[in-house]
Amino acid sequence: MIISQSIKIRDLIRLAKRAARSSAPVLLIGESGTGKELFAQLIHQSSPRCEANFVRVNCAALSSQLIESELFGHKRGAFTDAVSDRVGRFELAHRGTLLLDEVTEVPTATQAKLLRVLESQEYESVGSSDSVRHDVRIIASTNKDLAQEVDNGMFRLDLFHRLNVIPINIPPLRQRPEDIPALAMHFVARYKHEGEASVKGFTKDAMRRLARHQWPGNVRELRNLVHRACILCDSELIDVSDLQITGDDLSTNEPSNHASSSRHHSATGRELPEHWLESELAEVEREIILAAIDKYGNRNVVAKKLGVSPRTLSNKVRQYRLLGQQTTDAA
Repeated sequence: MIISQSIKIRDLIRLAKRAARSSAPVLLIGESGTGKELFAQLIHQSSPRCEANFVRVNCAALSSQLIESELFGHKRGAFTDAVSDRVGRFELAHRGTLLLDEVTEVPTATQAKLLRVLESQEYESVGSSDSVRHDVRIIASTNKDLAQEVDNGMFRLDLFHRLNVIPINIPPLRQRPEDIPALAMHFVARYKHEGEASVKGFTKDAMRRLARHQWPGNVRELRNLVHRACILCDSELIDVSDLQITGDDLSTNEPSNHASSSRHHSATGRELPEHWLESELAEVEREIILAAIDKYGNRNVVAKKLGVSPRTLSNKVRQYRLLGQQTTDAA
């Protein structure tokens, strides 16, 4: 599930769902931790191939000697350690989706074979001369500038064009600070559900600190930071000290004591409207309550899962005008 209040991300979600209707290759471009795999899963789940396998290959983790065996499989005796036949990822993803994660790490020699496989829709296992037809939807992802890799001679131009049919550029978290409250509360709810947290949310100062951070590790960094804070926090609300963020931007965006302090700046330097934090948190809380009602229905169960009293839940339902989603009292 992709959590976002950002217009940019919501537009990309619509683009991904449109792309899912076809079997055209998709190229996901974004910094590490921006959620490229989530977009790949969304495309698969929204496509006619959703009943078949979604298979991921981490190209950066495979040596040049093993990557062809991993992709196309091998026959027993094809090389020294090939003691039995091996099924490749293309076969596992037949009629489904294959994600080539960090595709720029594919060796040049394998790039040529991969291009032939994509164009002919046939492959040969290592150690075999028999061609096998495949029906696989290809999604590739990279955290590098693929066009620059082509210019540097590190990636084939023809393969780049073959993969770049539908490019989706995912912006880093620092360019969409409006997503930070929703994501932070989503991770709190997750760790609370998993029994790793008893906190209910963040103080206003803590949320403002999150909004000022540059997030070089993007959503993955935010998730790990919230996880740590949930474990270490000994009160109901995570405070600035629980976040343990150091360095990058404390001095540039600290709120002043002047009258202008009613308006705050995000990490991008864009002014945020007055009461932005409160409205964003309210929207996150509304969505969490609505999701819990849809899932559990029973008022007491919903209240227990959210860590609030049934009366508080009823007040929140009225506050957010969720009366059409009213819970039941049945056991």
